[in-house]
Amino acid sequence: MNKTLLLPYPFKKIGWAMFIPTTLLGLLMFIGGFNGFPSFLLPGDAVSSDMLDAVTNNVVLIGMVMGAILITCSRERVEDELIARIRLNALLTALYVNTAGTVIATLVFYGLDYLDVMVVNLVSLPILFLIIERGLLWRLRKEAAHEE
Repeated sequence: MNKTLLLPYPFKKIGWAMFIPTTLLGLLMFIGGFNGFPSFLLPGDAVSSDMLDAVTNNVVLIGMVMGAILITCSRERVEDELIARIRLNALLTALYVNTAGTVIATLVFYGLDYLDVMVVNLVSLPILFLIIERGLLWRLRKEAAHEE
């Protein structure tokens, strides 16, 4: 019998606690052009330092990826073969979409714009996996509720 190595269910809460704030900060950084901590959040006379920018970039990237991995690789309350199948299908779909997006971005973008695309690409696979898996599980639970 194949044993899938998954994290215990409580890790899912830790993952959400990491993922949500770092994703929000990452979106603010994206609006600011990936220049470190968003300058529009700092007081008017404060100047963002290079060290703060580097730390912020690392915290956001690592927090988003680790949060998404903790969420998606943690067991569900009830883990069965159907959940495992949904998890595999979500991973494959996320991989296909991420690869297609990377190929298209390689053909369309060049220079520093391509660098921005690759920064987004660092976190897109686990986030796509998270979105697809949650969507499929939501749909499964909704269909199961209608049967009862």
